[in-house]
Amino acid sequence: FGRLQYNYDERYMLSGSLRFDGGSVFGVNNKWGVFPAISGGWIISNEKFFKNWDQKWWNTLKIRASYGVTGNNSISNTAAYATLTSSVYGGAAGYYTSSLGNADLGWEKTHSTDIAVDLGFLNNRIQLSLDWYTKNTTDLLYQVPVEGASGFSTIWDNLGDIHNEGFEIELNTHNLTGNFKWDTSFNMSYNKNEVKKLGTDNTPIYSGFSGSNYSNILTVGKAVNTYYMYDAIGVWKNQAEIDAYSAAHNGQPVTFEGKQIQPGDIRYRDVNNDGKYDKDNDRDYLGSPTPKFVFGMTNRFSYKNFDLSVYINGSVGNDIYNVLRAETNIVSAWGNQRAEVKDRWTVNNPNGKYPRAHVLVNQNLLQSDYLIEDGSFLRIQNVTLGYTFPKVSFLRSLRIYATAQNLLTITGYSGYNPEVNSQGQSNLQLGVDYNAYPTARSFILGVNTVSYTHLTLPTK
Repeated sequence: FGRLQYNYDERYMLSGSLRFDGGSVFGVNNKWGVFPAISGGWIISNEKFFKNWDQKWWNTLKIRASYGVTGNNSISNTAAYATLTSSVYGGAAGYYTSSLGNADLGWEKTHSTDIAVDLGFLNNRIQLSLDWYTKNTTDLLYQVPVEGASGFSTIWDNLGDIHNEGFEIELNTHNLTGNFKWDTSFNMSYNKNEVKKLGTDNTPIYSGFSGSNYSNILTVGKAVNTYYMYDAIGVWKNQAEIDAYSAAHNGQPVTFEGKQIQPGDIRYRDVNNDGKYDKDNDRDYLGSPTPKFVFGMTNRFSYKNFDLSVYINGSVGNDIYNVLRAETNIVSAWGNQRAEVKDRWTVNNPNGKYPRAHVLVNQNLLQSDYLIEDGSFLRIQNVTLGYTFPKVSFLRSLRIYATAQNLLTITGYSGYNPEVNSQGQSNLQLGVDYNAYPTARSFILGVNTVSYTHLTLPTK
C-alpha cells in the first residue's frame, strides 16, 4: 500500500494511492489484485479573484473529482476449493467431494468515478454538496449454474459486468443560531443499475425463493435481480369467461402450466397471446427490489440545557416479494389466513378479490406479482430528548436522555417491515420477506457522565 498527498496553498489538492492485495479465498491462479485511486480538488473560493468579487452571500466553492478501483472478496472461505465431507456407507468410512473448486476464481472489482461540487452560503450556514457518480463492477462474484451431470448445481465464478449510475445530494443548514438553535442535515441518493454482460454468451441467470419456480432474473439490459414473473390481473369469474377466451384462441383448452384453468383461479396476462400460460413465454419484467431513491434527514434542536434530535429515513420505488402472503392469502386450509380472504371467489361471489379456496398451497402463487408489493416508506427512526445539568460537584458533565427507536413507519406495505431482506445471505434473492422477525420499537432511558481525572476528597 502506498499513498501520496499534495496540497498547494489550500487551493489545489491531489491524492493518489495504490494497493496490491491478495485474497486467500480465491483460486491459486488469481489471488492478487491491483487497486489504484486518484483524486483532485480545487477550492475556487480561496482564489484571489473569488475573494475580490464583491459578494457576501456566497462563501465556499469547491470542485472535486476522483477515480478508483476497489475489490470485493466477501465470499465463503472455501468457495474456490473442492471440499471433502466425511461419510459412512455400508460400514465403510470415507470422504466424498461436496463442492466444486475453481482455480481461476478472483477479485470482483468496482471502478468508481465521482465528480462533485461543494457550495457554502451565508457564512456557511447553508452547505450543499452535489455528487454525480458511476460504478462499473466487473468480474462479478456469483454462484453460477452448472450442468447437473457434474453432480452439482452451482459453482462460484467471475462473470458479468454491472453498471451503476446516480447522484447524491447532501444539505446541511444552521437554521437558527440564537438561544434556540436548530440544525438540519439532509441527504438523498438516486441510483440506477443495469446488467451489461453475463459470461461469454450473456445467458440469463434465474433465481427465486421457490427453487425451480424462479421469480427473479439476472439478464443483460435489465436491473439486477429484476422480478420475472406472471402478471396477475384478476380472477377468472366463471366458466363462460374461460370458454370465451378459449373460443378466441381456436377453441383450445385454457391451461396454466399444463393444468386446466377453473373458475376462481388467478388470471394472468397472456404475454404472447397464444391462449395458454407457460413460464417460458408468459413471464414479464415486473419491478425491482432496488429503490429508486433513498433519503434521510436529521433535525437537531437545543435550548439552554435541553436538546432534541429527530432522524427520519425512507425509500421510494423498491418492490418487495412478500412470500408470507403465499401462506396467509392463498385461501387454503394449510395454515392461518388473513380476514381479507373472506372476499374470495365462490359461486355466490364471482367478483371476489381473492382466488378460490384450495386444499393445499397453490404453488403457482409463488411465481406471480400477486405477491409483489410497493415497499416505499417513510420512517421516524430515532427521537432523542436530553437535558445536561450544570456543573455537578465532582462530575465534569451529567446528561440524562430518553430515546425512542423505530417510532413510526408510514407505508402501504402490508408486511411487518418494508426495510426487509430475509434472504440476506443470498445476493440472488433481494427484497424477499418470508418469516422475517418484526423490527422492535424500543424506548431507552440513559445517563452520560464524565468525571474529573483527579479527585481529592476532603479529610476530617
